[in-house]
Amino acid sequence: MTESRTLTFVLGGVLLLLVVIGLITYSSNEKTAEAQQKADQLTQKLEAAGLRAPASDDVFIRTLGTDGGNVCDNPSSALGKATLLDAMFNGADFVGRRPVVVDRRLIQGQLLIMETYCPDKLQDFKDDFQDLKFDDVIND
Repeated sequence: MTESRTLTFVLGGVLLLLVVIGLITYSSNEKTAEAQQKADQLTQKLEAAGLRAPASDDVFIRTLGTDGGNVCDNPSSALGKATLLDAMFNGADFVGRRPVVVDRRLIQGQLLIMETYCPDKLQDFKDDFQDLKFDDVIND
């Protein structure tokens, strides 16, 4: 009984030590000057385009970092394109499901993110979605 209790305490101590080391070295939420600059730049672009930006740049810093995060990983992939096109449907679940004409502002935010964080992938993304029909359908 004593050996198992000692083993439990030793393993618990090692686990606690690893957790503390992990918390100290974890730096994904670290604010860098580059991340702050890109977040400020994106906020200005969104506001200039008439889109809403979060009240705090921390949202962009945490989710996009310095490289654009998931938005820039592979924006022209088949899955990324299918996911975005799926958002451009009328909302019906099965029988009445059909694509609709959407407002350009639906993808304008993503275009601005890519322009700021990964401009080298922007043209491929634009090429994938150039055939879509857009119209002013959002009432402000």
